[in-house]
Amino acid sequence: MIDWKALWESVKEPLRWLVLAILPFLIAYVAGLNYGWAVLATTLLRMVDAYLHEHAPKGEAGGLTRF
Repeated sequence: MIDWKALWESVKEPLRWLVLAILPFLIAYVAGLNYGWAVLATTLLRMVDAYLHEHAPKGEAGGLTRF
């Protein structure tokens, strides 16, 4: 039997990266910019998300992604 809660917990981190990476890569694609800055922007967004997630009030989903 599959433990859906454990599966969801293991999928959250890759989903956070995906959600935070969409905007910088779309901007790079549309503007014709180098993708190197998009990688840095994604990493910076993930760091901000992790900080907000760590400092969220108890019982609330913190961070930029809210999951």
